[in-house]
Amino acid sequence: MWSRRRARPVALVFAAAALAWSAGLWLHAPPAGAAAGSRPALLLDGQTQWVTPASAGAPTTFQLVLSAPNAPAGAQVAVTLYSRLDSRDHFEQVVQRGPRSTPLSDASPVPLAQLPADPHTPGGVDLNLQVTTAPSTGGQALGLACSGTAVTGTCTGVYPVRVALLDAAGNVLQRLTTFLTYSARVSATPLNFAWVVPVSAPVSVVAGATNPRTALEPLSRSEVGALAQLVRLLHAAPSVPVTIDASPETLQALAASGPTGRAAVTTVAAMSADQSVDEVPSAPYVPVDLASLSGAGEATEITAQMAAGATVLHKLGVQTSSTLPWLALPPVGNDIGPGLSRVGASQVVVQDSSLAPTPTAPPVTWASTFRLALGARSVEAAQTDSFLDGQFRHAGSDPALAATQMLADLAMVHFERPYTRHARGMIAVPPPGWTPDATFVRTLLAGLDGNPVVTPVTLDKFFSTVAPAGTRTLQANGAGPSLSRSLARSLSKARIRLTQFEQAVQGKDGKPAVLGQLDHLLLAAEFDRLSTRGHAGAVAVFEHALSHQLGQVSFIATEKAFTLTARTGVIPITVVSHAPYTVTGTLTVSGARFTFPPGNRTETSHPMVLDHPANTLRVSVLARSSGDLPLDVAFTSPTGLVIAQEQLTVRSTATSVVGVLLTGLALAVLLTWWARTWRARRRRRRRPPTHPADQSERTAAGVP
Repeated sequence: MWSRRRARPVALVFAAAALAWSAGLWLHAPPAGAAAGSRPALLLDGQTQWVTPASAGAPTTFQLVLSAPNAPAGAQVAVTLYSRLDSRDHFEQVVQRGPRSTPLSDASPVPLAQLPADPHTPGGVDLNLQVTTAPSTGGQALGLACSGTAVTGTCTGVYPVRVALLDAAGNVLQRLTTFLTYSARVSATPLNFAWVVPVSAPVSVVAGATNPRTALEPLSRSEVGALAQLVRLLHAAPSVPVTIDASPETLQALAASGPTGRAAVTTVAAMSADQSVDEVPSAPYVPVDLASLSGAGEATEITAQMAAGATVLHKLGVQTSSTLPWLALPPVGNDIGPGLSRVGASQVVVQDSSLAPTPTAPPVTWASTFRLALGARSVEAAQTDSFLDGQFRHAGSDPALAATQMLADLAMVHFERPYTRHARGMIAVPPPGWTPDATFVRTLLAGLDGNPVVTPVTLDKFFSTVAPAGTRTLQANGAGPSLSRSLARSLSKARIRLTQFEQAVQGKDGKPAVLGQLDHLLLAAEFDRLSTRGHAGAVAVFEHALSHQLGQVSFIATEKAFTLTARTGVIPITVVSHAPYTVTGTLTVSGARFTFPPGNRTETSHPMVLDHPANTLRVSVLARSSGDLPLDVAFTSPTGLVIAQEQLTVRSTATSVVGVLLTGLALAVLLTWWARTWRARRRRRRRPPTHPADQSERTAAGVP
């Protein structure tokens, strides 16, 4: 048995070998030249995305656009074609580990310096190869070997293509694997492909902010640039329908970011005019976890999200589709059912990982719609594909190659059932946090335009075209993420306070802008990518901002003490408002040692409209005693939100009737006692003096 000390060097050897192998064969690994400085890199900048037969059996051109930074002098490029893939599982294996089968044909190596420069790619060169259906004859040709002698069968399909960068001696420096899609004809039943393009950015709340207008972080310059470029690329491809998942909060931030952002919003609005080309579904103000909000009973927040989203999109001129397919991308549970009803969605798109396995695994990729059972109800649904969506994550290292992989993957799904009578389809949704890459987007759009086996569609067209196939259920008996009770309580409390505040304020031309800003700040706290701590912190910022608005109404500090010289009097109470809007409410004055006319009440209320900096109300009071008496005052909204409150002190110096009577009675008793005492003393002084002996006898006899 080996000890750990002896096993460690062996493990290091195997690890080094694995790293070396993966550097050469792993398709998604970042080009080594990008990370190692002087080491050459081999990048795919573009290629012919599909090949169709030329007339009279003539060869057709397959072009590769390549770049090789830091390539040494005398470097060469060699291309190898492998046999047509027979399944999508085989395709995934090639993507992950490279081709392992026997090569079908090899093109002769060509010096990199002899390749012509590509006119559209700085630093790129064009490698043009001839594709024939006959076996390879060498030179700059790739033979599919599907006609003539030694045929391999039908030509239509997806073929792996290995591109290698060689040094002058023929040693391999770098490799990449791409794909050649060959289609003998335009398919009568192409694969429907719905690409959901998110036009959104993460929501970030400024900690400690008091101004709701600036409480949400603005978009960075890089975010504005990337989103604007994405919109321009989509607009430049009108023949490729897409579904634009536009976040109203992001579009609002784009519009406020400057000319570049405003131009992007204007472009989205123009694209939304024809929903059959570029569909823009209705959306919540920020992306939310609908199932969690629904499960926590936060129906009010769901309604508020959709209302705010619709208002923002309308103000920006963005039109939305009549249907509302909901994207439930986080793991979901049956609680999403009531939420879908709340937002008016009859269709939902879920991740394939959220679905329970089918009783019998289909031999091909699931590419149908279905009924999703959610407890007692069901909705029309479709799934995303984890492997297909994963291509978005690898766009950073070689974006054109990642887009080519996606196009080849879609072709593979089509070729699983190329002659089916029932329409099939796939949906691709980039993962949260996806940063659009211009090369990836441009390559994907170009590869979808006129594609013979894949037809781009909107989500609405997808659901109306792709055939249904039975009923499915969610994983784990429909259990999904839940909203914490504390957060649900905080959201409910915050919404009630905001509603009460809204009923108390009025601007010159309707509701003041601060109400919308506070509403947006509270809705932003529900962003689905915030952590538990992030949600709580965002709600706290909202509460702080609302308290700051309430703090603009107060009572004058110098009028916290009053003096009454009589039992009754009038106390002037001044409410100061520094708010830039009118505040309407009720001033309530109460005190256990006071009564307020009319009647014998210990509390009185008066409506007030704070439309000036200083607003005074004179309140009649009756003091029930003298001394320093506390008097509580509060200004509340029409529905009871305490906007300002204070305790005043009233010093009463007046004497009551009862006090006068008691004082007079005490004085009379004192005077009577004094008079009787004075008369008794006077009588004793008038008596004659008594002899001592007589006095003794009188005392002994008991006579005074």
